[in-house]
Amino acid sequence: MQLYTDDDADLSVVQARNVAVIGHGGQALAHSLCLRDSGVDVRVGLSESSPERAEVDAAGLPVLAPYDACEEADLIVLVSSEPQLRSLYAEAVEPNLVPGDAVLFDSGLALRFGLIKPAGDVDVVMVAPEGSGGALREEFEAGRGVPVLVAVEQDASGHAEDLALSYARAIGGLRTAAIKTTMAEQGETALFAEQVVFGGVTALVQRGLEALTQAGYAPEVASLRCVRELQRAATMLTAGDPVGRAATSETTEQEGYTGGRYVVDDSVAQRMGEVLRRIRDGSWTPDMD
Repeated sequence: MQLYTDDDADLSVVQARNVAVIGHGGQALAHSLCLRDSGVDVRVGLSESSPERAEVDAAGLPVLAPYDACEEADLIVLVSSEPQLRSLYAEAVEPNLVPGDAVLFDSGLALRFGLIKPAGDVDVVMVAPEGSGGALREEFEAGRGVPVLVAVEQDASGHAEDLALSYARAIGGLRTAAIKTTMAEQGETALFAEQVVFGGVTALVQRGLEALTQAGYAPEVASLRCVRELQRAATMLTAGDPVGRAATSETTEQEGYTGGRYVVDDSVAQRMGEVLRRIRDGSWTPDMD
């Protein structure tokens, strides 16, 4: 595993660029604000009808139509939460790309699954923060940063990695560490975690609530118990204690092995493997139209 920190990146590389951030939501705003505070020339591309234009404008960021923002930029940042990413790329980004420009993604999904295919004469990189937009901005303002994954998909200039690392530093990602990966690896694992881990955990909690309430327990008590256990599990996992050995009773630790393994048995692992197989062969793809 290759790690990068602030010492590995030259901030002036991204400071020399005209950057357009295209996309809605907290992640796009957080990227834009952190870039601005790092001395980067940044503008945000939003449609005239976007309800977020007022918020971005209030934050003191230049707001343009996506096409106009891309026309001004030589580094275009695409935030993957944008539900119309493919059409937006075709209508606003692609017509404005010239040799020497760069496109930066915050996820590998669009390229991994062939939803976007940039021309061969531009740099294509990824800087993917491992945290929400709110966390990214909060950590940046506190002088810290959320870790990021960085990747170079296409190095037309010969300096694409320098640009990716510089961008990662500008949003605070190298204050903790950047991990080198590929856009395929990030995209596949992100989709797997979303479908299997997030989807599976929420379904598991819902099934637990149903089992308790159907047995006659009060919905409020059932909800309190199930959600509390979920919170405790998340705390343990975040602390690097996946089986909950720390700060738990012997009963809780024992049930983590017995009850958990009984419910999430080998058949579940097999279905997880099936989802992963379908993700990797392209038969299970994200909906970004």
